Amino acid sequence: MTTGNETTQNDLPVRADAAPDAASESVRGANAFPLAVIELGTSAIRMAVGESDGSSRVRVLEQLVRGLSLGKDTFTQGEIQRKTLQETIRILKSYRRKLKEYQCSDPKHIRIVATSAVREATNRIEVLDRIYTATGLSVEIIDDAEIARVTYLGVRPLLQNDPTLADGLTVVAEVGGGNTEVLVLKGKDIIHSQPYRLGSLRLQQMIIHSQTTRSRMGSIMIGQIDRSFEPLLDIIPKNSPVEYVGLGGDMRFAAKVLGVELPASGLTRIGVEDLDKLTGKLLSLTVDRIMRKHHLELSQAETLVPSLLANLRLAQLLGCSQLLITGLNLRDALLQGMLRSNDWSTDFCDQIVNSATELARKYQVDLPHARHVAELARTLFRALQSEHRMDARCETLLYVASLLHEIGLFVGLSGYHKHSHYLISHSELFGLNKQDQQLVAMIARYHRRAAPKPTHELFARLDRDNRVVVSRLAGILRVAVALDHTGSQRVRDIECTIERHRLIVTVRNSAGDLSLERMELRQKALLLEDTFGLGVLLRESPR
Repeated sequence: MTTGNETTQNDLPVRADAAPDAASESVRGANAFPLAVIELGTSAIRMAVGESDGSSRVRVLEQLVRGLSLGKDTFTQGEIQRKTLQETIRILKSYRRKLKEYQCSDPKHIRIVATSAVREATNRIEVLDRIYTATGLSVEIIDDAEIARVTYLGVRPLLQNDPTLADGLTVVAEVGGGNTEVLVLKGKDIIHSQPYRLGSLRLQQMIIHSQTTRSRMGSIMIGQIDRSFEPLLDIIPKNSPVEYVGLGGDMRFAAKVLGVELPASGLTRIGVEDLDKLTGKLLSLTVDRIMRKHHLELSQAETLVPSLLANLRLAQLLGCSQLLITGLNLRDALLQGMLRSNDWSTDFCDQIVNSATELARKYQVDLPHARHVAELARTLFRALQSEHRMDARCETLLYVASLLHEIGLFVGLSGYHKHSHYLISHSELFGLNKQDQQLVAMIARYHRRAAPKPTHELFARLDRDNRVVVSRLAGILRVAVALDHTGSQRVRDIECTIERHRLIVTVRNSAGDLSLERMELRQKALLLEDTFGLGVLLRESPR
């Protein structure tokens, strides 16, 4: 959406407030270097250019947008058509020329991402290869988990800086062309994160295929929106006040038309009634009329009304009288993320654990047992640090797998470890991309019975490094499970040391006889012994 300082031109995007030479000069200060993010979205290809000294936040210099409906090809024909791909390459070449003006050429400072329009295309590999061959630009497909992670990290400071949102219940949503990303937060903590298969382009295509009259378009879309968001409403506590934050260019467009100024960093409010009136007016206009009246490209004008209507209806379903809007967009958040050397911060890992805990609660997991096993596994992981040299990411994967290792009992006792694998694989866990979620599922699956084997199809599909990660973490989890075999948490506090090729686990304050734990440990420790080359010995400290 062309809003703020986003600009478009038929061939080469240019800044609205500076000539190219001035743009080049802006990044030549001491220690400053340029950064750029390009997003291949469903209805447009966008670029954000910024600069930073590497220690502070990125200052956004320019945002550019070119309308191109990649999503229309994917969602109607299943693949991106040759003509659309050629236009994509032409736009990317023009962006590359702009990057040269900013002296932005280091691949480490340029990130190019593609969302659902490319991700769901059957010819996505061919598309990415063609783009790289023609432009030299490598496009990364990001999944919904990555988008949710980036959105959270970008919007969290805004919520914390607003006293009315710091401790309250907040729903954050961005209606994209293909999906709607939704985060539900209590203060800074995530209690729900999920993409909903509802997008402005999907809605627009549904209306086209229904061949309905203009007077019925709104009611048909509202019906689809209500059905899509019905599961979300079951998650929101009844009679709880909720704030709604609507992200995306269409919401920024609405603020502009309504004469509401967006702060450089922060949130502003618009009335739900005002948005309702604006949406109603736009709904009565043809796409051509919207293009001419608001100076939009076709791909943007087509999806404007469905997007605004989805935001409006969600706010109404939540019982909000106002919506909060911010200038933040995906490119801005990705730009800021390029400075972070460690995305697996303690706070971020805590949010992943919170999401896993909510999933465990949903499937009626014995949480006291699960949490105790997770803490034991964490202690073992850290004691073995010198042996495995794995990072905070792997520690978090182990902790989450420990919380969820018995989730399969919800389905049934027989083979429940395999049920655990299935449920974890097919659930939404905030902060974990598809690969990490599969690793968590496998670690949980191998907490009992057969050890990982090359003959196991899913395990064999992993590359060597990830096979090692699964084997090591599953070995640690098996020992942790054995230490709480009775589920009574009587092994309350352990100290771990490595002595003469053995892992010595000393129980410092047991609450009862540990004979059952010792017997279980003899069987469960075999995978850890095979993986680390360390025997396991359980001791009790003198009372």
